[in-house]
Amino acid sequence: MTKICFAGLGNPGDKYKNTRHNVGFICIDYLSNYFKFPDFRSFKSEMDYSYNELLGTSVYLLKPMSYMNNSGIPLKKFMDYNNIPVENLIIIYDDIDIETGKLKIRKKGSKGGHNGMGSIIENFKTEDIKRIRVGIGPKREGTDLSDYVLSDFSKEEFEKINKVFKVAPFIVEDIVSKGIDFAMSKYNK
Repeated sequence: MTKICFAGLGNPGDKYKNTRHNVGFICIDYLSNYFKFPDFRSFKSEMDYSYNELLGTSVYLLKPMSYMNNSGIPLKKFMDYNNIPVENLIIIYDDIDIETGKLKIRKKGSKGGHNGMGSIIENFKTEDIKRIRVGIGPKREGTDLSDYVLSDFSKEEFEKINKVFKVAPFIVEDIVSKGIDFAMSKYNK
């Protein structure tokens, strides 16, 4: 049976729970609830993961617990341990260059200034990593980037971002059943 991993990026701990930078974690939790995945378990204290069968495929939901800048280290260990090729990894993370409430699916690319993605590219030694970029931009003028990404969403922003979470299960189903190219043509509008 094919194994596919959807990994959300974020920072562990209550301090970061609802911040813009934790969109990946929030999305993974939403997917877990939507598809009724079992409770998350720990892999070597470095990764929270849950596993279920979806459309005849083994689907893993992952949350690296290493802090954003080192996300690639536990991800690489988990993928190697479970014999899952990098081609079957999809990263979900925040993107400052995309408007809040919008998303963009890509098959590959640079880190684009995102340190979590940078760590993943460095550890897997390739930019050919599928991703779902969730918009958290634009950054407010005069705001420090790290202050902005580590701040909580406003009520209005969270309503916008919630629309992304609501479409995320359909994106996952389409990627699992029809592939990333189909998902890109359908959702990259």
